[in-house]
Amino acid sequence: MPRYAAIDIGSNSVRMLAADVLANGRTETLAADREVTRLGESVFRGGMISREAIEFAAGVLARMAQAYKKLDVVAVRAVATAAVRDASNQAEFLGRASAAIGAPVEIISGQEEARLIHLGVQNRWPHPDKRVLMVDVGGGSAEIILAEGGRLKEAFSKPLGAVRLTEAFLKSDPPTPLQHAQMREFIEERLNPVVRRLGTQPCDRAIATSATAAALVCAVNRIPRARREEADRRRATLPQVRRLFK
Repeated sequence: MPRYAAIDIGSNSVRMLAADVLANGRTETLAADREVTRLGESVFRGGMISREAIEFAAGVLARMAQAYKKLDVVAVRAVATAAVRDASNQAEFLGRASAAIGAPVEIISGQEEARLIHLGVQNRWPHPDKRVLMVDVGGGSAEIILAEGGRLKEAFSKPLGAVRLTEAFLKSDPPTPLQHAQMREFIEERLNPVVRRLGTQPCDRAIATSATAAALVCAVNRIPRARREEADRRRATLPQVRRLFK
């Protein structure tokens, strides 16, 4: 069976997965790793990836590459998302990252990011007969995806990632009421066109992905951070989320 590796260079963390692809299209994980690098922190603050962040990320990528190379994968795909898309020194970063893993690293668009998120959800938790809303809140962007009958129908990518919003609006800890209000106004302005496009037809299920979603579900269900993997397929109702936000 074919064996592949994938690397996701996000605005907050870098993830690696190596897996066998089974005859039925499902995957069997052989190795997985995640490291918080916060590439977006310097990008969303000053427009470029800092020297320190590049060095740290290169070291993380080299470590991950060593892990999957021991498994004799036939191919690897490494992609970078919002932080690298926005960085003025993206060419420098791509060169260092590609050298670290010994393979090309590509920047993908927000639409491609949404397409891959949809494929991942459908592979892991298919809903072939449902109307499903998927929301992925990353470090630099948020992808909102509507799927019907297992097919992607609408996809949006907005600059609403957790690291980006923190750097742009939350200047103190705890944030002031004004900072909160400005951030909420920014979010609503970017989401209003999405809401209008999606219309009023209800969805059968809403699925949230990413570490931000896992943290929210864990908080609502009182799951300790060390057991975050237990958030998988756990529910957080709208009243619970609103209560947590308040």
